[in-house]
Amino acid sequence: VYKAVLRKTGEDVAVKVQRPGVEPIIFTDLFLFRILATFFDKVSFERLGCKAELVVDEFGEKLLEELDYLQEATNIQDFRKNFMDDPTVKIPWVRREYCGRRVLTMEWIDGIRCTNAESIRNSDLDVQEFIRCGVRSGLRQLLEFGLFHGDPHPGNIFALRDGRIAYVDFGNVAQISQENKQVLVDAVVHAVNNDYVNMAGDFIKLGFLAPGTDVEPIIPALEKIWKDSLGQSLEVFNFRSVTAKFNKLVYQYPIRIPERYSLVIRSLLTQEGICLTLDRDFHFLEVAYPYVARRLLTDEDPVLRERLIQVLFQDGKFQWKRLENLITLARSGSGSTLDLNETVRDGVKLLLMDDRLRSQLLMAFTEEDRLHLEEVRSLVELVRDDVDAGRLVQDTIADLPALSRQLMADWSDRVLAA
Repeated sequence: VYKAVLRKTGEDVAVKVQRPGVEPIIFTDLFLFRILATFFDKVSFERLGCKAELVVDEFGEKLLEELDYLQEATNIQDFRKNFMDDPTVKIPWVRREYCGRRVLTMEWIDGIRCTNAESIRNSDLDVQEFIRCGVRSGLRQLLEFGLFHGDPHPGNIFALRDGRIAYVDFGNVAQISQENKQVLVDAVVHAVNNDYVNMAGDFIKLGFLAPGTDVEPIIPALEKIWKDSLGQSLEVFNFRSVTAKFNKLVYQYPIRIPERYSLVIRSLLTQEGICLTLDRDFHFLEVAYPYVARRLLTDEDPVLRERLIQVLFQDGKFQWKRLENLITLARSGSGSTLDLNETVRDGVKLLLMDDRLRSQLLMAFTEEDRLHLEEVRSLVELVRDDVDAGRLVQDTIADLPALSRQLMADWSDRVLAA
């Protein structure tokens, strides 16, 4: 990578030039590597559930993707578009007119590489806030965009003078589906709520367990890993320790690591390693849990709003404590009040439109043959600063015409169907 100046604009750029003759060398190495892998196919299949050749193929596919700089330019543009609304993340621009398969021209990033942790700690930066920016940006890639940086090692991440985090080297990226993003959110919520039965179900949906697997023996093992995770010290619990414990389950139960998640795990471990280098008392899950809780409560995505309802009801019963936990966690991750107006407004709409939900909430207030007034009072007190009553009333009144039309349309549909 060379530093250069664009003649037309005077902008500083980084010019990445592929080393001449490297492609045939890599092809030769992969060919030899794959031949060697055939000798380990039997052991690999017994231990990992797939042949060693497939592991080499996955590795080779990702490695060869990094040789195509036009694809990397596209990756940069996709990341830049995703983070356009995030003032804490810097993604460099790229000049396509100066790019080819073996040459990439992009914005020069002037900051401190995370390989120089001492310089970051000795700078004027708020190290704790920088770490939180990094974790949140990683979670957004994984849980919102489904497109994440596959190689976030310290040399590819910069701390900018204004506190932003900047990424470079987008040759290795990976994607996960919308459905899997939603299941990952579910898994985090189930972990927070100590719901290990549904967590085991998440592992089936994600492909870690085959459909139809008896999860009963696995549930106690998952509970042992995740129990009491929040609030424990770094020495007792962090993402690396979770991964190490989970790896042991692979040899005890029919658990297999899908190839796409091997990259996810590697990415998360690498990012946590950077955080620990900057602050050895950092606790990954103390940032991850509040982020997911805040998304469930405030995100505009209707799918996540539906997920919130699913989280709050279990076996037909309303989970009062879960809602309190979500609100408390979300606020702890923001350092400020939450804006729950949109969530409450959407909740009112759902109540008006969904007969089943109305019945469920009515049952929630009267479960166990008593009115749950104390729980309601506790929740109102908890969100007092997070809901602007005046604005909520105005927004609801503004929505009434459209809501009335929708109610009439639904009513006529039911009448016709009957």
